[in-house]
Amino acid sequence: MKTLLCLLALMLVGAAAPKQQDPGPLRFTYVDVYVDSGRAALAAWQARLVDPSGRALIVGVEGGEDAAFAEPPYHDPAALQGGEIVLAAFHTGHAGPAGRTRVARLHLAVRGDAPVDFTTTLEVAASDAGRLPEATLTLAR
Repeated sequence: MKTLLCLLALMLVGAAAPKQQDPGPLRFTYVDVYVDSGRAALAAWQARLVDPSGRALIVGVEGGEDAAFAEPPYHDPAALQGGEIVLAAFHTGHAGPAGRTRVARLHLAVRGDAPVDFTTTLEVAASDAGRLPEATLTLAR
């Protein structure tokens, strides 16, 4: 009898528990990472990107559009397949790009159709003359 009551209680708790919705099919997309350094030539940058929804898996990291940042930025390979990554790159050669430039592209596997809204932090940006506190980070598809 006690076992039957326990099973009944478990069934009722299971029936009352909210069902998790299936977020939908897996789709592949990308997001471009831009740094705007204003008039200064960008020499170094570091950014943190986080997917608070947990639906995006980062499956690849590609470099930027300017020769100064054409190689993929430094990152922890263990961060791939997760929803948070820190990216960083620096350039010591010719003058880097000024203004808004694509510094990286993240390839993503995303569950569901809703867009992924990453929270972003530009942790540091610098020119060959020093830190660029006015620099901004944006994402685009």
